[in-house]
Amino acid sequence: MGKLVRQAIVADIGETHTRLAVTDYDRLSIDHYVQFENNAFSCVTDAVAAYVRSIPVASSAIGIAVINGAPVSDQDHLQHDLAKQLDWGPSPVPVLKVEALDALALALPHLTSHDTKVISGQKVEAKWPKAIISIGQALGVTSLTPADGTWSTHRTHAGSISFAPQTRWEFEILERIRCDTDYVSVENLLSDAGLSHLYELLLESAGQAIRGLSASDIIDAALNGSDAAAAKAADSFATWLARFVGDIALLYDARGGIYLWGPIPRRMERRLKAELFRAAFEAKGRRSSWLAQIPILLIRSDEAVLKGAAVALARHLG
Repeated sequence: MGKLVRQAIVADIGETHTRLAVTDYDRLSIDHYVQFENNAFSCVTDAVAAYVRSIPVASSAIGIAVINGAPVSDQDHLQHDLAKQLDWGPSPVPVLKVEALDALALALPHLTSHDTKVISGQKVEAKWPKAIISIGQALGVTSLTPADGTWSTHRTHAGSISFAPQTRWEFEILERIRCDTDYVSVENLLSDAGLSHLYELLLESAGQAIRGLSASDIIDAALNGSDAAAAKAADSFATWLARFVGDIALLYDARGGIYLWGPIPRRMERRLKAELFRAAFEAKGRRSSWLAQIPILLIRSDEAVLKGAAVALARHLG
């Protein structure tokens, strides 16, 4: 990395809000943090440019990492637009677009006990492979493997693995979902839309009027005991997630831990800590005793993805 570039401006473009901060490459500190609704600016370029003008950091000392939702075709386009707005001249500030899961994976070795919470399992083996599973609008998986003194990330399409029912009731659910699609993946169930769809199927089976609830509302109703269908949906979701987490742990030899990320794991923390979840995770036949060693953690820091973006930019600059 060039000697002058010691800080990164990181922009996390979410569904409804954008978060910006300045992150030091060495300490991975978060400074000058701001958050605003996406409609506050016409585009991400305007938002980042306004932020750069507002902070006391010299442009020659920064790089910019934009996470996910930037509405530009590529990072060169974004860099060109920012250079034009900020009058950077012939040597523009480096710009990198980063996938959120890649950023989170790169942040894992740098996270502290304040950033994560152990759900279950034994002590984290810091030098062993890790995996991160994001559960939200989609089901994403990225692994992190040690190699030659550094860490290598591997983004996967594990969410597209086939759903494997184990009980008669689960086979019935599979067949009912097949009415709408010719292929049922794990993501068809382990996602916001998947939980909402499962809840509607359970209401229909009980002869009740179908109510379209969001995943967060279903989890809240399950936790407060006000809705039997919501409780069944949440319990089933937790069981299927536990099995999938166990599959990922086996696939990537993730003795460094499985890290869960997203709004659903946060809301479901109480169920994820239950013995039933751990039992479903470890239920892999002769590999059960091996899985008993694997810790499952919840990433609870919103800053983790920002720190990871800074790490990605530092690597990009070399």
